Amino acid sequence: MPDSKSESSIDVTVKQVGHTELENEGATSDFSTPDKQDARAFLRERFLRVITGVVGNPAKFHLYENTTVSAEFRGCDINFFELYVRNLTTPLGIIPDAILRTNDVILFEMEQI
Repeated sequence: MPDSKSESSIDVTVKQVGHTELENEGATSDFSTPDKQDARAFLRERFLRVITGVVGNPAKFHLYENTTVSAEFRGCDINFFELYVRNLTTPLGIIPDAILRTNDVILFEMEQI
């Protein structure tokens, strides 16, 4: 069984380390300032409005390996890792509903915005 002297020294050490970490965190990352939060919120809202505004529009997707496919844009996931499309026209045929990984897409273009 540990004596009371060693228990109190452990408590003091933990408190000192925690305090030091908080000071270092505040000094190195000021991403949570109100101005920066407002800017991120504004940009996120603008991005979401653009995405919802182009849902249903035909799009052309340029992929790696010099491949171009076309489809109706239906949306994306929350992290923009996947694009949801309808009637994907590929060199092999038409796929009624598909998911394109954004890592595979070089660019996509829409004429009707």
